[in-house]
Amino acid sequence: MGYLTSTERISVDHTMQELKKHGTRDFPFQVYFNNFLRYREQLESWHYHGEMEFSLVLKGEFECGLNDQRYYLKEGDGIFVNSDVLHRYHVLRKYEESESISILFLPQFLSGGRENLIYRRFVEPVAKDDGMQGEPLRRMISWQAEILDCLMEIYRLSQNEDWITPLSMKNKLCTAWELFIRNRRQSGDLSPRSASDLLYEQRAKDILNYIHKHYQDPVEIADIARQLHISRTECFRCFQKITGESPKSYLNGYRIRQAMGRLEQTEESITDICFSCGFNHMSYFVKRFREYTGMSPGKYRKAVRELEKQ
Repeated sequence: MGYLTSTERISVDHTMQELKKHGTRDFPFQVYFNNFLRYREQLESWHYHGEMEFSLVLKGEFECGLNDQRYYLKEGDGIFVNSDVLHRYHVLRKYEESESISILFLPQFLSGGRENLIYRRFVEPVAKDDGMQGEPLRRMISWQAEILDCLMEIYRLSQNEDWITPLSMKNKLCTAWELFIRNRRQSGDLSPRSASDLLYEQRAKDILNYIHKHYQDPVEIADIARQLHISRTECFRCFQKITGESPKSYLNGYRIRQAMGRLEQTEESITDICFSCGFNHMSYFVKRFREYTGMSPGKYRKAVRELEKQ
């Protein structure tokens, strides 16, 4: 198997849970090199997965959203994302100057299963902690710097598929995990998230689900609110709290990301893509597309084709 791979398209179900399983059944662990120039429309989409995740910024600057929390990450920084936490990454500089790695693994990978002391004592308390959505890792903090060094070493190891590589990578991951839980314990456990926070998160997931299902159709906030049996104000409030943007803004961005995918993968005309992605006017589509990508749909398709030839 390949322990290091480039980013692939993120496919989610109706709850925003990622469908792809990372790694294999007997080795549920995978290292990804994140190519934001090629797959930005996917990496910047909200999603969650059963795997835990460590990410490390190689170049550029990012904002990582974990539910309603936002963390600024610069080159050398990293972040831990807990299992089943809604998250996304947002590039703050040029896409071509932005690189990161992500290391995904099932929680039980650390312990070799769920029915043992290691899992119950050292893994499950984090995986089941509603207060632990994730935590940024800064180079300036010594124990976090040690974790970041472990992540970089895992990345290096993943590029050399020697017979001992899987054992070496797991050892480094376990070292990083020991550092993480030891220092987290010393700093004190986080407070559980409130019932209102959990409710807002679920409503945000429901709104995302509705948008993803109906983005090709005319969509109004009133439609979403009626579907969720809440007021328009509550619909806006809970979505804004979790994602940091309005439902309408996210809808337009999602439509553009779908259009980007079609421009990359199909030979459909730009006009057909415009209307099939929920836009009613070509001029508005081109304007939004240019705002999002910095180029027209036609130039974007040409740039993608040239990239594929390299």
